[in-house]
Amino acid sequence: MTLIPLVWPFDYEQNVPLAIVIVVFSSFLFAGGATIQHLAIARTDHGDQTNPSMSLRQMLGLLKNRLWLIGLATVVTGATLHIVGVALAPVTVVQPVGILAVPWSVLLAAKIHGFRPTKLIWSAVALTILGIVGFTYFSASTAAEDTVLDFWRIVIGVPVVFAIGGLLGFLGTRASSFRRCLLLASAGSFFFGMSPTMIKTLLAIFKRGNFGTDPLLYVVVGYLLVCYAAGAWLIQQAYANGPAEIVVGSMTTTDPIVAVTFALVALGEGARVDLFAGAGMLVAGAIAIGGVVVLSKYHPDALGREKVSAPDRVTEPAS
Repeated sequence: MTLIPLVWPFDYEQNVPLAIVIVVFSSFLFAGGATIQHLAIARTDHGDQTNPSMSLRQMLGLLKNRLWLIGLATVVTGATLHIVGVALAPVTVVQPVGILAVPWSVLLAAKIHGFRPTKLIWSAVALTILGIVGFTYFSASTAAEDTVLDFWRIVIGVPVVFAIGGLLGFLGTRASSFRRCLLLASAGSFFFGMSPTMIKTLLAIFKRGNFGTDPLLYVVVGYLLVCYAAGAWLIQQAYANGPAEIVVGSMTTTDPIVAVTFALVALGEGARVDLFAGAGMLVAGAIAIGGVVVLSKYHPDALGREKVSAPDRVTEPAS
């Protein structure tokens, strides 16, 4: 039986300006949803307040938490719009625009918690945005528009990304203070960062004939389920260990870097990337990551945790 390619709704005309507008709006919804979910989790008893960890029972309990569900609905709406953006433009163009969720989340948190962001925090936000804008410039200016579906590149490449995310998650469970939140959020971002590329791959598969018998379809669907399950678990753990701004900052930085890098390497969007563009992406990515590290280290929540844990530290007597 021959299946007809699904022309609609999977075959949009490329419209980069419209895609960017849609993703800007989705970034605000994501920041709002993340802030609401963090508020719900912050009100949950985690036992160890220094290095909290949510159990499976507590995770399932969130499904009965009205505030958390409102945040989830907001995030899902933003994610749906983001998928539309991915359909309208290359991943290398759309994904980095989500970095705008960082200033949105800082403004929302300042309004809700009544604190005034310091110049250092805004400098960290600016550094993160500058880095991602630079990363986007170098990736988008050299990215190929067509998605190339190489079965083995995808089958082997995705588990490699998952392994890195898993390692970061393991290190996060062993860390403390702001590093715990940052590592857990970064780990979740490695999984969530693969979701737009997997969706982009699905869109390309659906446009081909006989997609129902294509083994890549079922591989990608399986990978997508892992992206959402593992990513959601790690991000909720990160919310329990730090403010939404740090989690959002880490996600909207690591997420596009992972997604774009995979798209360039495994989906053929990097066919035109030269040495200069590659070096530019590395430098810009390092700047963006540096901004998130500064934000996570000097955020009022992180400083407060340092003060709380300071008396518990044992110091050696001077000899």
